Amino acid sequence: MTAEARRAIAVIRKCIEADRYALTVHFLTRMEQRGLFWPDVVAVIDRPRSVRPQRMDEYGRPKWIIRGNLADGLDIEVVCAIETDLSETEFITLYWED
Repeated sequence: MTAEARRAIAVIRKCIEADRYALTVHFLTRMEQRGLFWPDVVAVIDRPRSVRPQRMDEYGRPKWIIRGNLADGLDIEVVCAIETDLSETEFITLYWED
């Protein structure tokens, strides 16, 4: 994991701890489709297999993809955007391979 990725995951974790995050409707729909709960997502963020940058979102915020395994072994990726002032993280989507 790069230094930039380590900084990003640290910011994401701090936002979660401080309750400074938002979940998009799309993110909530994807969680429901897979039968996931917020603690499942937090577990992936706590123990990521990889963290990599993605292009900027439509608001100019850097996006990150966090990859990890759920308790059942399913490999998922969580996509989120960090506010430029590091004040909040927005969870955009998550996906997995069937």
